[in-house]
Amino acid sequence: MESPFLKNNLKALQRHPHIYALVERSLAANSSASYRLERAKNGLPTLVIESEGRAVTYHSRYDPAGEARRLVEGSLQTGRTHVLVLGYGLGYNLEYVLAELPLPGMPKQVHVVEPDPQVFLLALSCRDLQAVLSDPRVDWSVGATPDEVGERWGSGLDWTALDSLTLIEHPPSMARFHAYFERIKEKVRYLSNRSKGNLVTLMYTGNEFHSNAFANLPDVLGMPGIGRLFDRFAGVPAVIVAAGPSLEKNVHLLSEVRDRYLIIAVDTSFRQLVARGIRPHIVLAADPSYLNSLDFVGVERETEVVLAVEPMTHPDILTSFQGPKLAMTFGGGLHRLIDRFREPTGTLLSWGSIATTAFDLARRCGCDPIVFVGLDLSFQDGRLYARGSYSDDVFYDRVHPYTSLEHETVEYIQTRGVHRIEMPDGTIRFTDENMHIYRAWFEDQFRQTRQKIVNATEGGVVTKYVDCLPFRKVMETWAGSPVPVAGILRELMAAPVNRDLPGLLAHLRLLAAELRRQQDDLRRATALCRKLGGQAAGITPSQLTGPALVQYQELLDIHDHLLDSEELYAWYATHQARFVTRHASELKRLKADERAPVTAWVGEIAAFFTSVDRFHAYQMPLISAAIERLGDEVMTTMAGDPE
Repeated sequence: MESPFLKNNLKALQRHPHIYALVERSLAANSSASYRLERAKNGLPTLVIESEGRAVTYHSRYDPAGEARRLVEGSLQTGRTHVLVLGYGLGYNLEYVLAELPLPGMPKQVHVVEPDPQVFLLALSCRDLQAVLSDPRVDWSVGATPDEVGERWGSGLDWTALDSLTLIEHPPSMARFHAYFERIKEKVRYLSNRSKGNLVTLMYTGNEFHSNAFANLPDVLGMPGIGRLFDRFAGVPAVIVAAGPSLEKNVHLLSEVRDRYLIIAVDTSFRQLVARGIRPHIVLAADPSYLNSLDFVGVERETEVVLAVEPMTHPDILTSFQGPKLAMTFGGGLHRLIDRFREPTGTLLSWGSIATTAFDLARRCGCDPIVFVGLDLSFQDGRLYARGSYSDDVFYDRVHPYTSLEHETVEYIQTRGVHRIEMPDGTIRFTDENMHIYRAWFEDQFRQTRQKIVNATEGGVVTKYVDCLPFRKVMETWAGSPVPVAGILRELMAAPVNRDLPGLLAHLRLLAAELRRQQDDLRRATALCRKLGGQAAGITPSQLTGPALVQYQELLDIHDHLLDSEELYAWYATHQARFVTRHASELKRLKADERAPVTAWVGEIAAFFTSVDRFHAYQMPLISAAIERLGDEVMTTMAGDPE
């Protein structure tokens, strides 16, 4: 491949030997038939990738740089210390990220992930990338597995400098490699949790939990709680429908037990059931991401199915689904706020997989036995999920004339099947780290459950503390009597929800007023920091006298009492957990050092005020939007009340 840019770019790339060798191999094995560089209307290069007659345009055909600028400006907030660029493409997004970050920055502040070496090679061939390749703020993962990306990101990161992380997602790359990038996010979550405790602080997207809960607050407040179902199906068999590949062995039998069993589906299996003419009684959703909301595309009008949602669920699911809804909670987030102003919602367990929640729901309902189908928790027959799941769409986008859907799936499995499990019958199955952990959780919970647990998956790796039976045998063993499950659900949900809209509205207004009061204190504290920084250079707090001592004591008082509201402090500590941990350690160090100067104290206290200001910038719009929606609903309710 001859190019005026390639030689110079490769020279700059030599400072990254782990990808230089990969690019050299890509040069030797170059097959550009599916990749086409074009010129946008403004003359900048853009990229089109064709596969099976389908074309994916990687950048705007009119202004690729302007498109990148808008994406970065809408995602990268002021104060974000680190960035993860998911999908490099031809590099426009990264250039705007680096332009927005303050200089001089820090090493490995930005990590770029490009799963397709051919795309990276084309970027080297059509643009001058010497500056970004030589920038010490940038580290790279090209053509690496998700686990390799995670390990490189985590091992190269200065965790003490990480205050907040922004994900810059390149939409066409995310669409082509959806499962790949989801695995990277999982890895980042794991590393973040292991290293720093609370993911919500470390990842910008982690704030979705809190943001979604506020967006859903008015709707959730009016939904019947899942607790209405507890103990109301004692002795009724339940089937939990997961989405593993073995589901296809027995999914057709579910229609025969709908009038005798409570059928609970996870979100990933819902579309597959509907496509086969099977309506579960309940489907569960709790994932905060937009991509997960796509599991409900095409099934929004299933009014015979009850949707049970956690407040952190992506709002698109709540607004689009037209059937009846139940609220459930995992006990965190806004649970305490919500349950103060409504009837008890009902708390369920969640341990990484929505199937764990489905199991706890069946257990809390009193169902017996509890039967699983599709709970493979392993890569069964070279597949990830039963056919028809959203993962098929994702892998289909990766297929080109020299591969197949099956090949792409197997390649994916080979990078993730790190656990080799020998089954009782001597067969070997493989599973990944997450599913291996889920398996251990299920088996531990099965051991503690009084009800009979049956795994009718007819495959998979869950074998301890369960009876493993074909689903046909389950139907014969627990034939049961007809149970009007749908009628029971309608009756349980019919009663009006006991809620206090005016009370919640008044409480949120008080919290908003408290935030505004804190902002007044922050302005006063900032002025004090400036004064003391100039007056107290070179002396310790014990040497302060006169006005400077009074100002210093006032500063400490604001610091100690700014967040006296337990509720707001809990939200702040979630949003700023990384800073809270570091701040506590730094204050402890300063207290232990008698020679610590006033300027050191003022600097650390000023950092605290900055973190509170960041929290305010995030939280105030959420409260304001909730107040507006609740106010409208209160007015509507009052207008419809004859009294």
